[in-house]
Amino acid sequence: MDAARLARRVNLLGPWLRRTLGGLALKISLDAGLGCPHRPGGLGPGGCAYCPPGGAGRGQGGAVAKQLAQGLERLQSRSRKGPTPRVLAYFQAYTATNAPAEVLEPLFMEVARHPAVAGIIVATRPDCLPPATWEILARMARRRPLWLELGLQSAHDPTLARINRGHDVACFDEAMAQARDRGMKVVAHVILGLPGEDISHTNATARHLARQGVWGVKLHNLMVLAGAHLAKEHRAGELRLWSREEYAGAAAAFLARLPHGVLVHRLAADPGPDRLLAPGWASNKDAVLAAIAQALEEANLRQGDLA
Repeated sequence: MDAARLARRVNLLGPWLRRTLGGLALKISLDAGLGCPHRPGGLGPGGCAYCPPGGAGRGQGGAVAKQLAQGLERLQSRSRKGPTPRVLAYFQAYTATNAPAEVLEPLFMEVARHPAVAGIIVATRPDCLPPATWEILARMARRRPLWLELGLQSAHDPTLARINRGHDVACFDEAMAQARDRGMKVVAHVILGLPGEDISHTNATARHLARQGVWGVKLHNLMVLAGAHLAKEHRAGELRLWSREEYAGAAAAFLARLPHGVLVHRLAADPGPDRLLAPGWASNKDAVLAAIAQALEEANLRQGDLA
């Protein structure tokens, strides 16, 4: 029900995938074991403030080809009574381009050549895309539909410094320029409710992404996860977290400032219950989506109304 309410006001990814790929499409998360350059031993001291030691989106481990085969087997077993979903290979874990080109090319191209793969998603950081990597991604995009997921989180440099993001807004903008030059799609990750930010900051981030011409956006609510640096601030009472209603209102205002053509890939985070410390409302994603739908309806807003 909430999905239908949202679909009337937001340009959601699901309907686009069904139209483009001709049916249901599901992701298989892959972990290439490449780690993150912004952690100890890499480019930065300790990673982003909101990220736990285990990172996000970890796969099953082992060779990528084996992970893909296992994922395909699971999908086929689940769909024996109906059509097999189209498969999107999702290099999700950590920073999926954190390796030299000679490592990335065989890894990526093996997946790109797989006949069951209908599209590829590569999640990475804007500061981990050297020229040789861009060329590999461009070759992949010529073989299969491909989009990049790039973390921005906020279009405000003081906020990025506060959360120890490790790059500035200009770095993201340069990655966007490189992607545009190659005709590649970019999905920007944004967190609403970051320390020191209010709705004026998140509205400005929406306007920045609109100017940059992003193809898609993923919205996340700020969460405190076990092991993340923010957990220490939370325990010390130094971190103010938004209420569900504040998040929903900010998400509605954000969406209204995005052009209608931008695809919304996510509206709220999916925290693992074993890692979520706060806020408690983040554990009920359905209620968060219902709150966003309600906020849009009460304000009589649709995506793009204020773009």
